[in-house]
Amino acid sequence: MDALLTGQDPGGDSRLGPDATGPDTALLDQMPEAVAVCSLDGVCLHVNPALVRLVGRPAQDVLGRVLWELHPEWTERSFQDRFLQVARTGEPAEFENHVVPVERWFVLRLLRGHGRVVLFCREITAEKKQEATLRALYDEMRRAQRHAAFLAQASEVLASSLEHDLILQRLTHLAVPVLADACSVDLPTPDGQVRRAAMSYARPELEVLGEAFHSRFPVRLEDPFGIGKALRTGATEFVPDFAAVLASSQGGDLEYRRAVEALGITTYIIVPLISRGRVLGALTLLNSESRRRYTEADVRLAEDLARRAATSLDNGRLYTEAQEAVRARDTFLSVASHELNTPLTSLMLNVHALRRDMETRAGGGPASAEALTGKVVAVQRQVSRLSSLVRELLDVSRITAGRLVLEREDLDLAALTREVVPRFSEDVARAGCELHLDAQGPATGHWDRLRLEQVLQNLLSNAIKYGRGSPIEVRVGADDALAWLSVKDHGMGIPPEGRARLFQRFERLASERHYGGLGLGLWIVKQIVDAMDGRIRVESTPGHGSTFTVELPRPPA
Repeated sequence: MDALLTGQDPGGDSRLGPDATGPDTALLDQMPEAVAVCSLDGVCLHVNPALVRLVGRPAQDVLGRVLWELHPEWTERSFQDRFLQVARTGEPAEFENHVVPVERWFVLRLLRGHGRVVLFCREITAEKKQEATLRALYDEMRRAQRHAAFLAQASEVLASSLEHDLILQRLTHLAVPVLADACSVDLPTPDGQVRRAAMSYARPELEVLGEAFHSRFPVRLEDPFGIGKALRTGATEFVPDFAAVLASSQGGDLEYRRAVEALGITTYIIVPLISRGRVLGALTLLNSESRRRYTEADVRLAEDLARRAATSLDNGRLYTEAQEAVRARDTFLSVASHELNTPLTSLMLNVHALRRDMETRAGGGPASAEALTGKVVAVQRQVSRLSSLVRELLDVSRITAGRLVLEREDLDLAALTREVVPRFSEDVARAGCELHLDAQGPATGHWDRLRLEQVLQNLLSNAIKYGRGSPIEVRVGADDALAWLSVKDHGMGIPPEGRARLFQRFERLASERHYGGLGLGLWIVKQIVDAMDGRIRVESTPGHGSTFTVELPRPPA
């Protein structure tokens, strides 16, 4: 038995004998390992019970058969070559065998002794699985360490500034090439477009292809997949094998498909940047020629990174808004001081002149009734202007505090418009405008009369202010669901970049030197219209005027 286990072949009679029976075979039968004693050409002469259980056949069906006919894995040419080499040279061999269909592992040893080759087969499936588990735990621990180190570095980068684009550009530089071959951050804009705020590439040639692709196929919010979908839905998009997805897709834009294929993208992750329930942007990680494949662990890392980036982005946005609010406040205080001081100065001058005229008239002087009347009218106009400014300031206070109360009643918007418009005849004449009214009516609903008057007055004042010397058109109409009021001027118009902030508080699209007002009128109009469950739209072309349209729901008949 010692000679058999050492692989030596001392010659002479063997106790295994030609029939392979004897004390040694009885010992082999007690072993937990599967054992087969074979001739030099692989014919089984003796098998122990463990091998019978392994191959799943009775011993009488195994004896006399070639070893590699008994087990699927032993049919491999590599196993046969190893067996025959041991039979030829006498050098022992030991190797592992992985049975893939059933996920079992074995250690095989081949030894030659006394004209026989003995196969020892020991299962190591439990050890292999334990080893795999430990390796997976170790890999997970190392991955977690790498991810934690990366996130710590990312947190430092994100905290290094409050400037949006600067921190995002630093973030994309950090992610390439550690996490991706290319990384971008895209932000939705108030006008419904998408702006690429930052982009980094691992290789110059990929940058050339990527920039050309983005120029030809810019991101749109309505896109059914990709960045646009992530910005629109706030959901992560993970494609582990993009090449397979692209190959399986049918139809579509052939030019787009070819451009995507040229980029060589193999896998990508798109994660929305969400803070306080609001989608602020989307972080995209792309891999192209690298062999790296994203996993769910990478998705979790990207989402954690996106949460930190969103918080930093939101903090930067709040900081910017706070700065803008301070600037707006300072501008407003300056404008308000000017706007309030102008009618007060004129009012004081007219009051003084009126007093002198009255004193002259009381002393029998030449002051005429017409002169007194003119000054009284001027005083009334300045008092009205002051009253309007004070009312706007009070409305800001009420609306901001949530105390805008509506007193609804049944009324006709067309009749109200026909009543209010004539009040502006003097202002229209002074501005050199012609006012055309189309309010045949009826346009009935359940609204607040005073607040609707305020809406109409603010829209008319705005049209007169910015449409000097040009016609102004006022129209009122209704259908079964809505009543609408439109005020159109043919003045300076509104540039596209100004429309997003048109209805914001204290916003002025023109210099206060040339156009008066506190910058509150349109904001108040929108707050009133919103409170009545309506909406306000604006259509404008620079140099050709603007049209403001208020739509109000009507009660069902």
